[in-house]
Amino acid sequence: MTTTPETAVDDDVDTSPETLSIDLAQLHLRAIASPLPKQPAVMGWQMTAGSLTALASRLLDVVQHTAPQEAARIADWFAGPFGDGPDLEEHHDWIADRVAGSWGVAEEWIQDARRLAVEAQQAIEAHTKES
Repeated sequence: MTTTPETAVDDDVDTSPETLSIDLAQLHLRAIASPLPKQPAVMGWQMTAGSLTALASRLLDVVQHTAPQEAARIADWFAGPFGDGPDLEEHHDWIADRVAGSWGVAEEWIQDARRLAVEAQQAIEAHTKES
């Protein structure tokens, strides 16, 4: 595999869209396989993972059929610079630029995410005390 600074992944890491599709399908099936967790927060995150992997699988399939080079670029991005997953900091920048439209809006979303994380932690602690 030829690498560029954008896609400097080891040659032994398969970053093909087909492999990513398989990985997403397997993760989706694992997320919905019984036994499912009994703890509500874990169950919620597991179902979120299942839904998002289903969405990602469908979107990747469309991209593979309509723009194969873009599908390859996405698969390379998802593999990350070291083959261990996407660069999350780079993705934050992408979110700010392409989705939120500004760092100010992205920062508001980050603060909301932190608040929700604290609330989730408190809910888990309260649930644990009740059990």
